[in-house]
Amino acid sequence: MAQNNWQDLDDTQINVESQYLTELQEQKNELLQKVQVLKTDLQDWRTKLASQVTSYKTEIGELRQALSREVDELRSEFGDLKAALKQQIEVMNSVQAATAAASSGNNLTAAH
Repeated sequence: MAQNNWQDLDDTQINVESQYLTELQEQKNELLQKVQVLKTDLQDWRTKLASQVTSYKTEIGELRQALSREVDELRSEFGDLKAALKQQIEVMNSVQAATAAASSGNNLTAAH
């Protein structure tokens, strides 16, 4: 019984094992192909995502600048409105003071 194991194998067993190994190799190749496709898809997805992020960052920067300009314009307009309102209040106060002075002057002259 000191014979080698490979000598004990008959042709049928060798053929079955060879077919099994061939099938395993084919399955391995299919899986490697699928993995390669997935890697390519992932790389494409990452590239598209990076492009979108860059695009969105640019767009956000532009929107931020536009918003900043609009806020500055609104502040300026608000300042102008505030100054105009202040001037109108001063004019109204002057008119009221003049009216009150004229009214009290008329009352004094009418009483004499």
